Amino acid sequence: MKQNKKINKSAKCLIASDLIYTITALFAEAFLVAYFLKITDENITQISLYMIIQYILVGIGNVIMGNFVKNNPHVRTKILSVGIMIRALFILWIVILGEKLATDFIIVAIFNGISESLYWSTHELIFIDVTNNSNRKDYLSIKKILSTIVKIIAPIILGTSIELYSFTKIAVYVLVLSLIQVIISLQIKDKEFIVKNNEEKYNLKKYIGEVRKDKYPKIHKYYRLSLCFGMVDSVMNTLVTIITIMTFKTSLNLGILTTIFSIFSMVSLYLYKKLYNKSSCKIMLSIYSLLILIGVSGLLINIGKSTLIIYNFAYTISICIIDAIYNMKKGDLVTECGIEKWKVEYVTIGAVFNNLSKVAGFTIMLLVGIVNNMLVFKIFLLLVALCVPLYSKLVVDLEK
Repeated sequence: MKQNKKINKSAKCLIASDLIYTITALFAEAFLVAYFLKITDENITQISLYMIIQYILVGIGNVIMGNFVKNNPHVRTKILSVGIMIRALFILWIVILGEKLATDFIIVAIFNGISESLYWSTHELIFIDVTNNSNRKDYLSIKKILSTIVKIIAPIILGTSIELYSFTKIAVYVLVLSLIQVIISLQIKDKEFIVKNNEEKYNLKKYIGEVRKDKYPKIHKYYRLSLCFGMVDSVMNTLVTIITIMTFKTSLNLGILTTIFSIFSMVSLYLYKKLYNKSSCKIMLSIYSLLILIGVSGLLINIGKSTLIIYNFAYTISICIIDAIYNMKKGDLVTECGIEKWKVEYVTIGAVFNNLSKVAGFTIMLLVGIVNNMLVFKIFLLLVALCVPLYSKLVVDLEK
């Protein structure tokens, strides 16, 4: 059956919801790391512990929620909305805690882990169902370009607000945005992706036994890709934020830099939309891998403002493409490999691998923080950067 290339209303609502998530993520992720550094005297061990706890819970939460979501498909958007509301409360709680966050970060990490579990256990399934293999690339390109436009405006506003006013004022803005996001997410129609009556019951053990067979080589490669992506995405992103804050010292400069590099990433996304295909993927991914390695090489020699700017530039224009390709393959393989009836299990195991790599990465970062040696920090940065060419090779293999 020929698939419709037109992006439907539910997909558009998901894009709108994700755009708001992009703004709130700047506060709940990048600027939260900046705040952690400020109140803990640049102690990266607490940031690492916070991330480890959060991602352990997200991985476990996805397994638990998978059973409920598969057996109750009509409530997917409602669970997504609950995740958004809990996330808004999480942001408000951070504001109330203030500098007490440094001592209460474990319970805060648990709270955020729960909200992220509710959100992502449903978001990825909705994304796969409201798009198809014909329009998924266009969907991701549009979403990423719009997200980049948001990132051009939002970071400098958030950074300026935090510097000139306080975290409290900006948190109120984020809370209002979260309420708007809930309203938009509820416009996604459940009836468009109700599971078929003949779909298998939720059974991770049976699914794992099935996909271990030799007839699913692409699924095996995708899960290796998930391991690699977790390291490239979250761990490298946190390292970028930490190095930037330690070098430039203020959230305002973090916002300005993010804005400038977001403009360049729009060009990168345009090239992805126009040029990316099976024949061009090797060349494109090789270029992005080389850029990351060049950026990291500069930091290995000397962590200064000029080398940091080069690294930020390389990372920002590369990560948007890496993320888009990962999510495109995640959705495409469901149809390509004929695993529609195992869709929930497929996404769940992918989330487990993804979060497992994040936990491993932040555990290493925790040890690096305890050692507190610049050479060790640089070696860790290099190891994380080397995951980019590994990721690229896995994508090229998947495209064959």
